[in-house]
Order: sequence, then structure tokens, then C-alpha cells
Amino acid sequence: MLEAFNNKRNFERAFQLFSSGLIFVNNSGEIVDINSQMEVLLDTKRNELIGMNVMRLFELLNSTHHEKKEFMIKLSKNGQAYMLTEIQTFKGELKYIKLKVTKEALTDLILVEVIDESEKMYLKKCLAHNESLSAIGQLAASIAHEIRNPMTSLKGFTQLLDKTTNDDGKRYLAVINDEIKRMEEILTEFLQVSKPTEYKKSIIDMKLLLQEVVNFMAPQALMQHINISTCYEVNSYCNIDGDRNLLKQVLINSIKNAIEVMPNGGDIFIKFSNFSDNQVIITIQDQGYGIERENLSKIFDPFFTTKETGTGLGLAHAFQVVEQHEGKIEVESTVGVGTTFHFIFPQSHEIHSVLTI
Repeated sequence: MLEAFNNKRNFERAFQLFSSGLIFVNNSGEIVDINSQMEVLLDTKRNELIGMNVMRLFELLNSTHHEKKEFMIKLSKNGQAYMLTEIQTFKGELKYIKLKVTKEALTDLILVEVIDESEKMYLKKCLAHNESLSAIGQLAASIAHEIRNPMTSLKGFTQLLDKTTNDDGKRYLAVINDEIKRMEEILTEFLQVSKPTEYKKSIIDMKLLLQEVVNFMAPQALMQHINISTCYEVNSYCNIDGDRNLLKQVLINSIKNAIEVMPNGGDIFIKFSNFSDNQVIITIQDQGYGIERENLSKIFDPFFTTKETGTGLGLAHAFQVVEQHEGKIEVESTVGVGTTFHFIFPQSHEIHSVLTI
């Protein structure tokens, strides 16, 4: 009995302290509970929402009828759905949110998770206004030091606490460490996009580099029940001028993205060719959900993402690197079929001139 009471108390504490807004809805559509973050996000009190039909909140979303209908269809079909949209609080303020709704089969409850993305969207609009990634660089330079120092302290203290705490404490500390690691990854991506890069230019054999990346990513793909198939169509040298480490990072992230959009396994097809107009072309094709037509023009924008935990910086960085190598990225996608990325680079003129003497 005491153990059940403690478990309930721990759950309630975690529910209230959760970083996102949470709503529990019963199968009649009535709100049965919300956490404190939800009260803050909607500028209202818990007792004013308990018993309200959740569709009243759905009406507050600044989305088209078509978008709401598509959302409900996905929820009914898959048991969960999420969307990026604006919501109007009860005091009239517009906030940009990431909304995720999940049907819990065992409890007959619907869990609504609401993440406030307003600050991120404000930053994105600032970047668009400046028409450049340079604004990120200015922000990164000013905040990187301020963020890394407290994170280092937090990691040190969690390591000390881990030696003296009980099993429950160790589980909580493991969660804290995972979140700190996630923060570090986000900061790293942020800095990769923003900071001026000193390229270590050299002649790179792109075929060998791609083979190295595929071998590196193969174990991760195998763990996700994904097979990577490669095809090489080469008629001459495969060299380009550029920074090997940066290009390797772009290829690794691209294959990693392909793996992440295929949670149920499948095939990734990679083709390497250099038959066209003195170009080196790397094609990476996945069998994921695909990209909505209206999102194709946005995928390289900083902070745009359709992933639940994405930062929206990976493709922005890839675009930046490829462009600075005088290359380009072309994308094809069909919803329900998959997405294909073509990375196109000019062959090295230096090697070409040597070979044609």
C-alpha cells in the first residue's frame, strides 16, 4: 500500500514538473487533468480547464480546416499525431507550439503534449529578417560560453551524486545526464551552423570517402533493421576540392537522417556516379514517410524540422557546406514512399588538367 502511494506521488510530481505542457483527456473528450506548464502556456488556471471538452482547445489552434482534418485522420489511423501550429491563449496571445497527441490503449486516455516553440520561431524570424546565418553566429558567440559552463558543472555534480544515491536516485540522474547530453548535441549543431569555418582544402577521393561513411554507418543501420545498398557508376577519377571532415559529416548526417525516418526498417539506396558534366553525384534514397509538398521549400531553413526532437539545423548546415564547396543539393520526395537527396559536386579541375595533358 505504501509503495503504491509513493509511486502515485512520484508520478504526480513528475507530471507537474514535466518541461512540456501535458493534458489528460478521457474517451468522452473531457479534460481530466493538466500540469502546471499547461497553465502557464495557456494563461489560465487548472480548475478552469478540468471538465472542458478538448475540442474547445482544438478551436484555439491557428490552423486551416484541412490541416486539422489531416491531423485527426492521422490520430485515428496511427494512434498518435503531431503538428506545428499557433495557438491563441485565453488572454489572446499567440504562441507557436508543437502539438503531439497520443491515444493510450491501456488506460483509455488521450495524452496531449504541448511544447512552446515561440522563442525558437522568434529567433527564426530574426534570422529571416537579416537574410543570413550570420545572426546565429553572433548569438552563438555570446551564449556558447554561458551555456557550456553550467552544463559542465551539472555533469560534475551528477557524477558525484551517483556515488551516494539509491537506485531511484540513480534512475533520475540517468535521465538528467541524458538531457544534458541532448543539450550538448543541440549546442554543437548550433555552433556548426553559425561559426565561421576555416576549410582545410585538399583533393578528396569522394568514392573512398563515401565507402568509409557507409562502412561506419552500417552497424547503426543493422540495429534498426535497415539494409544499405550501394551502387558505384564510375568512369574516371572521383576527386573534388574541399574539406574532407566537413563533407564526411554531411554524409554521415544524411544517412543518419535516412535511418531515423525508417523506424520500422527497410532499405537505403546509395548511388555514386560521375558520368554527368564533370560532376560527382551522390544519391541517398530512403523509404521513410516522405516530405509534404508544402515543406520541401523549407527543409533547408534554420530551425525548420518535422522531427519530434529535431533542431532544424542539420540540413541547414549540410546546405551551407555543400554550397561552399560550389555544389548543390536536389531533393525529391513522395509522401508514403520516401525521399531522395542528390548531392552534386564539381570535379577537381586541378586533377582534370593533369590527366588531360
